[in-house]
Amino acid sequence: MATRPRSGAKAAVTLRQLRAFLLTAQNGSASMAARSLGVTQPAVSQQLQELETVLRVRLIERVGIRMLPTPAGRAMIEPVRRAFAALDQVEPAIAPFREADTGLVRLGTGATACIHFLPEPLARAQASMPNLQLVVVTGNTSDIVSGVEEGAIDVGLVTADELRSNPSIHLEHVFDEELVAILPKRLEHQVPGRLQPHDFSHLPLILFDPAGRTRDIADGWFRTGGVTPIPTMELGSIEAIKVLVGAGLGVSLVPDLATGSMPDTIVRRRLAQPVRRRLSLILRTDKVLDSGLRALLSEIRASAESLQQRHPCSCLDKQR
Repeated sequence: MATRPRSGAKAAVTLRQLRAFLLTAQNGSASMAARSLGVTQPAVSQQLQELETVLRVRLIERVGIRMLPTPAGRAMIEPVRRAFAALDQVEPAIAPFREADTGLVRLGTGATACIHFLPEPLARAQASMPNLQLVVVTGNTSDIVSGVEEGAIDVGLVTADELRSNPSIHLEHVFDEELVAILPKRLEHQVPGRLQPHDFSHLPLILFDPAGRTRDIADGWFRTGGVTPIPTMELGSIEAIKVLVGAGLGVSLVPDLATGSMPDTIVRRRLAQPVRRRLSLILRTDKVLDSGLRALLSEIRASAESLQQRHPCSCLDKQR
């Protein structure tokens, strides 16, 4: 039984109506269209009538014993054929994603975590699911959060303690890592073993981009010691900062993970009042965890546990 649209609601063209129209136009007969569809001839006639009502144009006319398309109907035939051809591609397109080891996961993170933490869990996830497609994008925390909110990113690994007033995002703390000082080797014997904010006051500072969460944490550490940092350079890449420090152009505060591979022209120092940044996983609260996403999350958590054992400065916070 056909249903009448609610008052004020615009009726929509249905696939059933389009199939009835196309088969009638091709066969010149509503009865033949009905046999092809496995329905009665009156049912086909009703579908045609409803389609003409929705489109507000006559599509089929009777010429003798045949039912032929009007000029408007002839103009519709090819677009309708293309529409059904496109529908035929839906099943083949989604079929691979029914396989247990197939899927797509889009991960957003910062460049430092991407270089120094994620290669191992990404490689293991790929090895466990060879047909899994992993897409990684980098950006500041605010950019990644926006991507997760909009659905452009499936999961983020970001520097964040909390996300205020954002009930649509679930946040899971993964691990904390210290910020440490790096300085040119020539200064090795000119600074103490553990640095205070005032130890930087006479040195050229090369700091991370002020748009990044890591910069906020570094600035906060300086302020606790009564120092207002005035950097000579601000860069968006920790790796670029390391190169410039190694060239003797200044000193910096960087995440401890980034100090695993440094040239011998750079010296690493811990801070007298340790300061940490917290890395967290973020997902939409309504996100469906398919097999690919579950595999990646599991490998990230496992790598964080391993990191706790290898680097005492980086610790999984199990108390929060």
